[in-house]
Amino acid sequence: MGLYFKWRPSIHMPRKAARIFLRVTDVRVERLQGITFKQALKEGCNDYSSTALGFFYVWDSTLKPKDRALYGWEANPWVWVIEFERVSREEAENVRQ
Repeated sequence: MGLYFKWRPSIHMPRKAARIFLRVTDVRVERLQGITFKQALKEGCNDYSSTALGFFYVWDSTLKPKDRALYGWEANPWVWVIEFERVSREEAENVRQ
């Protein structure tokens, strides 16, 4: 039947197998509706307010309808904002030493 490999979550992937390395540049808490146009673009929403690609629409589409009253756009919850940048493998390995 072939070889059998036990599945492991990617969090346990060896560092040498990683293809993308990220450096966290900022962590803060803010209200959901405090997102700027520039930040919405970084999230992949090219229309901040009006179409199906608007950030508010995308945000609400990730929630179950019953959770929108607490966590939806209109509820304006506090959210963690984690900003990062992509770095080379060499930069990431130098930081660990």
